Amino acid sequence: MQNIIERLGYQSDAFQESFDILTRAKTLEELAKKFFHVLRGNLLVVNAAVFYKKNESTDWTSLFSKGKEPKIICDDLLNNTVGFGINEIDDAEFKICVKQVLIDKSTFGILLGSKLDKSGYTEFDRIALQFFIQQLDSAYQFFISRKKEKQLLFSLNHRVLQLNSLIDTGIELARLQDNSQLLSLALERVLALTNASKGMLRIKRGREVLEKIYYPFKFKSKKIEHEKYHISTFFKFSGKSYTFYLFEKESREGLIPFDGTDQLLLDAFARQVHVSLENHFLHLQSLEKERVEKEISLAGDIQKKLIPEALPEIAGYDHFGINIPTKFIGGDYYDCIPLKDGRYMFIMADVSGKGVAAGLLVSTLHASVHAYMDSPFELPTLVQKLNEVIWNSSTLEKYITAFFAVLNPETGEIESVNAGHNPSYVLRKNDKVDELRTGGIPLGMMGFAFPYESMTSQLNPGEKLLLYTDGVTEAMNESEEEYDDFRPLKDFLINNRSENAKNFISDLMVDLHEFTGATPQSDDITALFLRRL
Repeated sequence: MQNIIERLGYQSDAFQESFDILTRAKTLEELAKKFFHVLRGNLLVVNAAVFYKKNESTDWTSLFSKGKEPKIICDDLLNNTVGFGINEIDDAEFKICVKQVLIDKSTFGILLGSKLDKSGYTEFDRIALQFFIQQLDSAYQFFISRKKEKQLLFSLNHRVLQLNSLIDTGIELARLQDNSQLLSLALERVLALTNASKGMLRIKRGREVLEKIYYPFKFKSKKIEHEKYHISTFFKFSGKSYTFYLFEKESREGLIPFDGTDQLLLDAFARQVHVSLENHFLHLQSLEKERVEKEISLAGDIQKKLIPEALPEIAGYDHFGINIPTKFIGGDYYDCIPLKDGRYMFIMADVSGKGVAAGLLVSTLHASVHAYMDSPFELPTLVQKLNEVIWNSSTLEKYITAFFAVLNPETGEIESVNAGHNPSYVLRKNDKVDELRTGGIPLGMMGFAFPYESMTSQLNPGEKLLLYTDGVTEAMNESEEEYDDFRPLKDFLINNRSENAKNFISDLMVDLHEFTGATPQSDDITALFLRRL
């Protein structure tokens, strides 16, 4: 024993030197490699393997090895070694197994092979090994402390940067006069401050979603409140609620949960936006009031005269139409107009956009159709003239999709032109559905004499014709799914057995409402149903 104590005394300088070597490691892999060099220099170890285990539920990770495949060694030796400490093992290459539990409950697994002189491990070697393992433990603690110190410094610097950015952004928001720019900039900046990978601002009035702003790109927001790794905050202003959602905080380690500071920053940012909106409120309220008053005044004079209160009766036929605008001023239009030769003109049209401009364009189409029908006409030529009128009456972004059909009630013959509109459906007696698509481009889309084509079809007794706008087929539910994708309009036409046209339209509206639920109507809904008795 006295000899061992004396030998350990001589090793004191070596212990100090080895500790200095271990504490200079910048990664766990480097720490394991340096530990092997310490053992090789002091105990003459030829081969070794060092493994690391974060906790009991994780697998061993190889940090350093000289010898057999690390995974095989780990499975065969480390997992089969009971308890911690220095243990002899029965293996062709490795002789000693050490399992050292660290301060954070992680574990080092160390396998040592033969010595350079082929001798066995003596009691002195075991005592020295114990010292070196304790040094490894201390070096690991030093490694963890240094890592936490760097993280703390980085976090403090980041918080200072966030605070400065918050102040600068507040000043910039206060200068903006356009609310759309203000809200988009606010969402962009709060993502940058919190390191969120994506975000959304949802604006609602009651249950109606008025607008959704995304950054950096649009993404699906279904069941947004159940998303993992997200924070949110909201405020109410002028009858609207503004809710900010931030998702997936990014870090060097990948996606991590948001912390309390991120929530404080988001709340502070929302308050800045709230104040900015209040600063502009009176001015915007005045402009909005003026705009609404003008729209209502114009709508009262235009819209009341365009959509027929009742369709003209046609002997041997039953027909009914409906129009449900999203606003007081809509962009959809339908009509049934008696012609001088006993035929009837059916029209279904949809103006791009809504509001005053859409209402005026509908009025232009209505007046032009009636003007051109006073004289004999060819249907394709009539539609070509209407295209010219709409082009001259609208801006580049405004156009009208429309469907025109001329019915000879005595024969059931229908001549039709589809100007970029949804296909109209003819339901035959055998439940086959024909689509009326022939025609050309939407009205007002191009300013030249586009050659429209017409097609002729036959509506026999018991057969039906359905005209509609995309407000029917594209009506969405709360999951942002479209009606025609999940309840095809063709199937409804085939399966519905209503006794008359009015009941058919009523049943269609009920089915549409059942699908959309509480989702606000986003587009005008218009449909016209005709059946030959």
